[in-house]
Amino acid sequence: MAAQPEETAQTTALKHPRAGDKRVTATEMKRDQRRAELPSLSDHAPWKECFYDKVQLRSLSLQETRVKMIHAQKAKEEKVKQREPCDGLCQEWFRSESQSLEARTYLLDKLLPTLIPGVEKLLMEVERKNVLAPAKEPARFNPITFLGEYLMRHNPRCDTSTKPGPYLRGLKAITEELKREIPDTAPERLARMKSEAKTKRQEREQEDSMKCQQKERQKAALATQFKEWTAEVSGRIPLALIQSALKSFLDVCASTSIDARKAYERKLESTDTQGKNVNADEFIEYVHSYTENFPNDTFQEVLEHLSLCAVDFQESIRRDSCRQMFTDLFLHCDRGQVGVLDRAKILGLLELFYERSPVCARRRLCSPKEWPILELQEVGLEDVWGGSEDHEGYEEHSRSLVSSEAEISEREVPAVNCAPHIRSAFDRSCLNLPHFIQLMETFLGEDTALPAVKRLIGFIKEEYKQSEEEKVKQLEKARYISRLTRRKLLLEALFEKWDINASGFLDMEEVENALSTFKEGMEKEAMRKAKNYFCSHYPQLGRVGKLSPKAFQTFLELVASELTGDEDEVIGNMVEFLTTSMERSHAVCLRSSARRRWLHNIQQAAKASGARVDPVYNAVLRALLQDAEAHGDDKKISAYIALLEENQLSPERGQTLLRYVTCTTDDAPYVLNQILYRDMKGVSFAAVEEAKPIHVPRVQLHGNIHFWNHDRPAEERRGSFLVLPLQDAHWRVFGILGLDTLWDQSEKTIFLSHEISFYQGVSHAFSKAYHHVCALGNVLQMALTALDWLYHRVTGIHAVSTYLVEPGNDQVCDYALRRMITADSTGQKEIHTSPVLFLRKENLFRDYLFECTDCSEVILTAVCGEQHVVVPLRDLSGHTLVLFDISIRHHQTLPPREQKDLQRMLKMAQAACSEILKMPSKETKATCVLGIVPGETVRGFLVIPEAEHRSLRHAGILFHRFMLQDLRECIQKLNAESFAQMKSYEDPPALVHNIMKAVLLLLHPDWEGTEKTENWNQCILQFDDSLIQEMYCFDPTAASVHVQAELVRDCINGAARAAAWPRGSIAAQLLEHWVYSCLCLAQLAESTRSNAAPSCSTAHSNTSCSPSSTHQHGLLGKKQ
Repeated sequence: MAAQPEETAQTTALKHPRAGDKRVTATEMKRDQRRAELPSLSDHAPWKECFYDKVQLRSLSLQETRVKMIHAQKAKEEKVKQREPCDGLCQEWFRSESQSLEARTYLLDKLLPTLIPGVEKLLMEVERKNVLAPAKEPARFNPITFLGEYLMRHNPRCDTSTKPGPYLRGLKAITEELKREIPDTAPERLARMKSEAKTKRQEREQEDSMKCQQKERQKAALATQFKEWTAEVSGRIPLALIQSALKSFLDVCASTSIDARKAYERKLESTDTQGKNVNADEFIEYVHSYTENFPNDTFQEVLEHLSLCAVDFQESIRRDSCRQMFTDLFLHCDRGQVGVLDRAKILGLLELFYERSPVCARRRLCSPKEWPILELQEVGLEDVWGGSEDHEGYEEHSRSLVSSEAEISEREVPAVNCAPHIRSAFDRSCLNLPHFIQLMETFLGEDTALPAVKRLIGFIKEEYKQSEEEKVKQLEKARYISRLTRRKLLLEALFEKWDINASGFLDMEEVENALSTFKEGMEKEAMRKAKNYFCSHYPQLGRVGKLSPKAFQTFLELVASELTGDEDEVIGNMVEFLTTSMERSHAVCLRSSARRRWLHNIQQAAKASGARVDPVYNAVLRALLQDAEAHGDDKKISAYIALLEENQLSPERGQTLLRYVTCTTDDAPYVLNQILYRDMKGVSFAAVEEAKPIHVPRVQLHGNIHFWNHDRPAEERRGSFLVLPLQDAHWRVFGILGLDTLWDQSEKTIFLSHEISFYQGVSHAFSKAYHHVCALGNVLQMALTALDWLYHRVTGIHAVSTYLVEPGNDQVCDYALRRMITADSTGQKEIHTSPVLFLRKENLFRDYLFECTDCSEVILTAVCGEQHVVVPLRDLSGHTLVLFDISIRHHQTLPPREQKDLQRMLKMAQAACSEILKMPSKETKATCVLGIVPGETVRGFLVIPEAEHRSLRHAGILFHRFMLQDLRECIQKLNAESFAQMKSYEDPPALVHNIMKAVLLLLHPDWEGTEKTENWNQCILQFDDSLIQEMYCFDPTAASVHVQAELVRDCINGAARAAAWPRGSIAAQLLEHWVYSCLCLAQLAESTRSNAAPSCSTAHSNTSCSPSSTHQHGLLGKKQ
């Protein structure tokens, strides 16, 4: 048989070494070789296991015996020490002087242990023989010889004498101590190591003791803390509340170390504690497990935070009881069970109740004539931009919490509300239940006692009345809305049934042909009239011959309006007829369903993107690849997206270019970030010009195809190529979506008609998603500009957080909040690159944010001892899109002047937000604000300018333009009487004079240093009707206007914002706002024209929040 493998032999040799290390002879080597050739036993033979078990037992037995002997020896030595203590005379050898240290050590170690017993023996022998007796003859005894013989017989190297005496034992101990004192020796190093180990052990024991004491103190503090929470009868509280309180701690405490913060966040990541309650011991252990590594200062901050959260929790119990009372009130007033109340009537009743309340009670109530009860769009310009002389009685009073006399039972803790929350849009005409409850809470404030709440409820119950006519009108309105909703859902379902390939459009001619057979063709005239009316009012749709879902619904409604009979009944018959006329196979229905799901994922990716375009790119590519695999005969496709840009690199090569911003992974090295010019080969620009898809079945036969992958041989450039134009809501082309099958080596690589239709649907879905992401980026950029303006004028703000509302996927809430921007008390802003997503079930102490999102109304609340003003920015449907969470710390309200500035900022932000959202919408038309024409086109195409930088600046300009537009309307109402108070000044305040001077220099820079600006009497005379008209028409962004910003800024910088405005200076305050807005607009316009970011302090930062124009993660790419 073959010999053992080398590895086995080595392993055996390692496990069973031969005793000794002798030199092997030639005979032994031959004998070993013959043994190796014999069959070897397995490494796992049974005898080996038995042998090793016995050897191990024997070894353990011997070890145990040896240990017992050592312990017995030590015990014996201890008994000897106790019976015969060491002689104290030996301590004389231990001195601290270092000169004789080595000599003494040598004597004690080598000589004295033998010499001392010898001398002792010598003296005993002398005494036994009476050698020293004077009367006797000298004995034949030589002490030197005796001592020498003794020393020779007791050589330390081979001495086996009896046990040492007390003196020798003391010498041995002293010797060991002296050896430890000799530097750079093994005993000294060992002694030092032992000493250090002992010191560290003592320190560790002391630290452990301190930690144990600290742990006990912390647990005792947590036990006291538990009592602050309102507990149930069983003594338990919801664990979800505790977790939410701990999770919100890091946001309010900035002093926590980074390591502790990471560990803290990691522990809090995933815990599903809904419905679980804890007692005191579980509460202590749960909280301590998160805070055990915190220092005392941080732990005290945790305790303070938990105390504030406990107060908030108790307040939420009181609010829940009040909300139940408001719910009962709503149901009592809604006698028709419509689900809404008349908002104007409720506001009128609140105003009446406010006027009838005592003056002391009004301080706790919010005036129904002011914001936030009224919408800022409902407040007059005079109230928004007027002065604040009527607020002289302002004083900042501290909050006085209502005690338990509020008669609300707190013996039981309500379960954490896990019911689904539904967002509702704001409606100025009516109030549903969430809006009604929020309105009542805002009116009453947080410090109103229960008797006042009951008094308000009783007042509304008595005074809210509706006539029969109003009830009928309200019912008819509700039925009409329900009918429209039902019709919309019905027609959307019909559109999806007809749009089998999920292209997003229907062919108008196909729909018209189907309708021509309705009622056996008897209504052809009605069809013709409806089509003519549709084409005249929607010429673009009539020209392209396509019907979107909205256009399809409009077209059918027009046809139904031309037919006789009830419109709803006619539409129902038409829907039934069109449904039965379109029969689809089960396979086609499954294919259509899958494709719609993929298109839906693209829209969801845009809504949950955090204003980043990368998730949209990924969703688009994923949809294309999945469809090619499932419904395209498993084709291997390449896909890429290119966006139109203005050609500033090489203008001689064409006015526009196509930049490839994303592609499939295999094509990324060849296509990503490539630029296609008009003078290059390709059919992409033809698709852009014609706004129609171009399909090249065989690229090898076309001759006008640009191949980005130059590494592919010419004979392998085979496949099909498809280019689809990307069009916005106004049918302007802004890019292309390209697909090809050059990587596919199979024979069937041509795109079929149902695939091309689906790809058109993908391009349409991408267009909507892309413009939605761009709109979000513009809204966030506008929010940054608004925050810059606010921080420049309001000093009482502690922090501002800006949130985006995104779709959610949990059962508690159908949306989530993503924190995009935070600003501290100094105005320093942070744009989060990886924004945190907040879910409702995990942030119970941030529920005020979700309540604001639910009802789309302003919320004033106190959280963790800080006053918060939460303001929604609504989309075009009235739902919340963006949230401003403004913290004013411990102040209950801002000073009147700063409160006005806050209202101005919020009003302009909402107006600018609505304008931004109108731009990509096809149902609404954006307005022209002071000459701004939304969108930028080149030869009829929508150009994406330099990664949307100009669009972002345009979003920042919008805020200031809306503000200037409001100021224009106010300034137009000024006249000579408006300046009467200022004309009466003989020596005007410097603040007023500087503002008037800045206005004149802004309009007439050549007046610098003249009497018209420096002399007060001449200066005030310039403000006549002609100058007011000039101010009204002034446009600081016009190309013909050149503003000398530094000259004007020197004037307004001298006008300190904190200075008190004199009485009668409302006109001067308006002028100050006007000058500031003009300066900001001029600086932003100049930066846009120079293609540079603004650097002036008056034109605040325009940090980009927009999506990147280039996909960095490489999905797709290649040929044009």
